[in-house]
Amino acid sequence: MRGGSILNLWRLGLFSLVLTLGLAPTSHSAVPAAHSPDALPSSVLDFARPGQLVPVGAGRLLNLRCIGSGSPTVILDAGGGQFSIAWRKVQAEVATFARVCSYDRAGYGFSDPNDRPSTATNIVDDLRQALARAGVEGPLLLVGHSAGGLYVTFYADLHPTEVVGLVLVDPAFASQNHDNALAVWSAYPEILAEQRRQQVAGWKLKQDCADLARAGQLKAEALRACPCITAPKDQPELASYVVSYCSGAKQYEAMLAEEAALTGTVGDSSSVSTAQEAAAAQSFGTTPLIVLTSASGWRYAGREEPNALLTMVWRAGHVGLAARSSRGKVVVVPNSGHLIQSNKPHAVVDAIREVIDAARRD
Repeated sequence: MRGGSILNLWRLGLFSLVLTLGLAPTSHSAVPAAHSPDALPSSVLDFARPGQLVPVGAGRLLNLRCIGSGSPTVILDAGGGQFSIAWRKVQAEVATFARVCSYDRAGYGFSDPNDRPSTATNIVDDLRQALARAGVEGPLLLVGHSAGGLYVTFYADLHPTEVVGLVLVDPAFASQNHDNALAVWSAYPEILAEQRRQQVAGWKLKQDCADLARAGQLKAEALRACPCITAPKDQPELASYVVSYCSGAKQYEAMLAEEAALTGTVGDSSSVSTAQEAAAAQSFGTTPLIVLTSASGWRYAGREEPNALLTMVWRAGHVGLAARSSRGKVVVVPNSGHLIQSNKPHAVVDAIREVIDAARRD
């Protein structure tokens, strides 16, 4: 698998649900090379400190970070294991033409731990409460990366009158585990067995990291082995905050809680969160929708056949998401990995601008 084991995927901030990163359909056009260099400079936003801490539920606080002005309001939802810092190369640029808010899901970043299961239903409810209590008015343009893509899709299913556009950044989708089980794992039982072993090892690693953190022993080598976000080298104060954040137990517990709802055992299609999204799925009508798909694909060492099958599943899922709107499309982002918002942030900014322009014309 590209990047090594599932443990390495967690270091990139992915859930084990996202085992099928592949190529998008070649029939759709790629993102035009409108900018050079490819990467935007890091945002000047102060991600080392909370933005607005908003009460939700029974007194929990969620961290919401809003800048810019204009309608619709853009909401940024990070992938598994990540939080608002994931958008640091995107948010400030979007703020030049729109109101844009990133936030930390329960247990991540500056947000309090969850006091209920971290299911898609509860995650969407948290976000909706936070926006209402912070006075963030719609209409909304929802942007979600990876697992965040599934959550914002679910938000749009539950509250379609609030949403005027979607940008899904290499998103997870509801049928993913089921499709993998049918297309890939049944054909490659030896790979399935190894993936299950690594998944169990990943769960144990996160639990061990949480236990060490609570005991004040998560330092040096032990910390480097734990699945956490990478400290940015260009902002020393932010890097210092990231090290402190990764030394605490909260985010490892959040990963375990969210993964429990989002992912079943590898090869098993069961998942509470994906079942909730599948049950709610509906047509988005004429709502502008762009699915950004990584062009890099998955790479099992010496195993091209499962690569092709995993690519097929990922490709079909993204086409299916785009097809839920009559104005939906898939855009391949050239030379990109799964973290498109980090390695090709202009592609995300351009997609948001395009959907905003379409929404404002409606």
